[in-house]
Amino acid sequence: MFELISERPFDEFRKQCEDVLRRALEHTFPDFMPESIKFAVPPKPELGDLGSSTPFGLAGRVKADAGAVSSEIVKRIDLKDAFLVDSAFSVGGYINFKIKFPDFASTTLESVKKFKDFYGFVKEDKELRIIVEHTSVNPIHPIHIGQARNPILGDSIARILSARGHRVYRHYYVDDVGRQSSIIAYGYDKLGRPEAEGKADHMIGAIYAVTSCLIELSRLNAIVKKGVAEERLRSQLEEWKEVAKDLKKRYPDLFERLERELSKVEDPEAEIRSLMKRYELGEEEAKHLIRKVADLCLEGFKQTLSRLNITFDSWDWESDFVWNSSVKKVVEKLRETPYVFLEDEALKFDAEKTARDFKVKEKLQDKSEIPPLTLLRGDGTTLYTTRDIAYSIWKLSKADLVINVVGMEQKLPQLQLKLALYALGLGDKAENLIHYGYNLVRLPGYRMSSRRGRYVTLDEVMDESVERAFEEVSKRSPQLSTEERRHIAEVV
Repeated sequence: MFELISERPFDEFRKQCEDVLRRALEHTFPDFMPESIKFAVPPKPELGDLGSSTPFGLAGRVKADAGAVSSEIVKRIDLKDAFLVDSAFSVGGYINFKIKFPDFASTTLESVKKFKDFYGFVKEDKELRIIVEHTSVNPIHPIHIGQARNPILGDSIARILSARGHRVYRHYYVDDVGRQSSIIAYGYDKLGRPEAEGKADHMIGAIYAVTSCLIELSRLNAIVKKGVAEERLRSQLEEWKEVAKDLKKRYPDLFERLERELSKVEDPEAEIRSLMKRYELGEEEAKHLIRKVADLCLEGFKQTLSRLNITFDSWDWESDFVWNSSVKKVVEKLRETPYVFLEDEALKFDAEKTARDFKVKEKLQDKSEIPPLTLLRGDGTTLYTTRDIAYSIWKLSKADLVINVVGMEQKLPQLQLKLALYALGLGDKAENLIHYGYNLVRLPGYRMSSRRGRYVTLDEVMDESVERAFEEVSKRSPQLSTEERRHIAEVV
């Protein structure tokens, strides 16, 4: 018996089939050697394990029937050195091969023992530096089931690419700039910056929901009191009153404290806008407050993701790209292009014109007009996608390929971002930016909303899964200790 160790034993079988077939062709039809020999798995097991249609390509050239050609070639096949090949035979013009299972099984088992986790993986010829940015849940509430698909997909992609031989870096983009981060920081500050009881991200999520609800109620009540509210706004007010009842029932102390503190403020919305702008400008007190809240939430995320064995190589803060002027430079460079215009005091990017001028439009399946991207609000503050342009340029400077694992609801912003790179003269880099989109998880009859505090957390789903697995393990293996059964349940 021959001994062979291979990461891909079946590929070795295919190579042996190709070698013996090529030698037979050299003896049979030396003047008509094909450039390549292709194989396919036959439709039925009795027809062998691999088959080649090479005789069909030769038949016309040698002016003979494919069946006759295949039979002639098979006569010249010598399996002496092909120890993984059991037999070669002609079937309907094809040349089929059967695997020698005893030797193949031995080779496979010995190879698995040697290569362990790397068995079966196909290495790339060229190693690439690849950044996979995934999860990147805003630090304003716990990771919920609607977002849980992202870390699973992102980490799986990173592991697959690593196994292929690439240098893969897992990045998390911390979205700490903007209205949402300012709302949660504002509510947290009004509560006296409390310490977390239990998981910090769950506490942050509750504060965010209650603060958002109270601010929305204040805004809608003010409009209705003026007597100019449309029926739609009155309906929204009633909806938020119901949300308030639910949140007050779930978080009575938190709700009452925030309600009391916000009632002392004439215009909470103005204070939130001020906090948001001060943070973008890098004002120290604003930086300390918002970063503290984000850090609390991220610690909760790390605890959740560690249960899934998911870690990150880099935590990239959105605010850093604002404070180091990267975002400002991007906006200034875009101003110099013919693709930027002012509308209602806001600076906007003409994505449609860019797509046409750089012939990107013809590559898109969706031919509808691409809406403009707002780069700067009227007050000079930036928007998420504007900041993401600067972040993408930074990622592309550090990697050969960047994969953004982002839900399909971000399809338009991801396209606008890519077009902005073209406008900046970075079209070659833009081609190395991939949006890996997916659809969000939706629960039938249940609309998740972080502002309303309505979501099922990933922690809850994992806890429930472990409990159910524990019950099943206890039924099947009652002789095991509680600790052993709990460990098995966690693994499952």
